[in-house]
Amino acid sequence: MEPALPPDLRATLDEYRRLLDASFGARLVSMRLFGSRARGDADVDSDADVSVVVEGLTEAERDVAIELAYEAWRQNGRVGPLVSPLVWSEAERDARRRGERRIALDIDREGLAL
Repeated sequence: MEPALPPDLRATLDEYRRLLDASFGARLVSMRLFGSRARGDADVDSDADVSVVVEGLTEAERDVAIELAYEAWRQNGRVGPLVSPLVWSEAERDARRRGERRIALDIDREGLAL
């Protein structure tokens, strides 16, 4: 069962998705909430961990995607938890999956598609 997200977090995540779509279009492969917010065991000080996968991601684009998380929070009135993005290219994500890196496996197992 998916945990209920607080309205302020939902609004920030929706805005972040909108900004990512506007910046990357069809190259945005996935956006998944993971960690304590996805598991439902977050406390009041927990941030919102979000995995973002973009096809053919460059380092400059990674910086943009990270900055957009703050922009989404700012546009939502600076309320609720901060979004802490983990931004990968498809190749980076796939390499971590093949290497059985725990973070990639946790995102696949517990992550909620946004």
